[in-house]
Amino acid sequence: MKRTLLILAALMALASCAPQAFVVRSEMRGPSKSGLSLAGKSMAVVYLTDGNPRDTLFNASAAGGFASRLEEEYFGGEREIELFTAHGDYSSKDSLVSLVLETGKDVVFVIGTPELGIPSVKDPIKVTGRHVAPDSSYVSIATVPFTTTIFVYDSMNKEDRVFGFAGGRSFTAEVYSDGKASRDEISSSVWSNIAPGAEKAGYTAAGTFMSTWKSEDFHVIYYDAAEAAWDKGAEYAYAYKWKDAIGQWMTLLGSRNLEKKACAAYNIALGCFLTGQPALALEWLDRSDSYKPVSLSNTLRQKINQYTGQ
Repeated sequence: MKRTLLILAALMALASCAPQAFVVRSEMRGPSKSGLSLAGKSMAVVYLTDGNPRDTLFNASAAGGFASRLEEEYFGGEREIELFTAHGDYSSKDSLVSLVLETGKDVVFVIGTPELGIPSVKDPIKVTGRHVAPDSSYVSIATVPFTTTIFVYDSMNKEDRVFGFAGGRSFTAEVYSDGKASRDEISSSVWSNIAPGAEKAGYTAAGTFMSTWKSEDFHVIYYDAAEAAWDKGAEYAYAYKWKDAIGQWMTLLGSRNLEKKACAAYNIALGCFLTGQPALALEWLDRSDSYKPVSLSNTLRQKINQYTGQ
């Protein structure tokens, strides 16, 4: 979730002793363009090899770039996605389920063996600057077309099927020389210089699996002229300090008033959800409902279920 400006609105203000609410507007993470919701799930990237050194180098580099972008999006840039290599056909559900079991991850991406086209080489360009070695005084830019497939299996997705994505793009490679090498010689040298371009291609391909975002409104409940914790909790929520707000609401669970206990538990559920803990949020909603049903509870439950794909 992304923090945005909070909009205050008084609701249910029937009396000073009655519960009231204000609105929190938050940017919520939605499913990726692929249709898959990946937030909060562990992942692995498996790249296939066929014994061809070119394909192996390309896929190893592309897998690294692919995983790197997923880590930036879902893990704050931390190295959380493991890379694996495999041989054979992994397009079927059974084969991907086996990879889920072997890797122990919730989601497995399989990058298929690529089809690499013929490089298109531009004329060499003189490299400027000091301390340039004679054999690297020129650089030729080569463009290499390729096609590949990516299969994904999300073990937590209710559709329980393999998602397949295919596409064709191109990447570039830089080849340094003394400026006298023929175009064929440069073209042959491309294959030992494809790692940076392949990594960038993998990074770009992961764009299909980036989150979408949309604004959502949520209600925070408080009581006017009541315990100080209600005011402090509301202030913290207004400032988007959810952990501090939850701390205040936790102190209100000892109330003998079932309605107040239910409202405090509802607020805790909201705080848990907006800090990325949807499962715990549902537990707190259940607890809130057990005290006394809150009119806002069902709406929050529906939003949590939509977010988790249930």
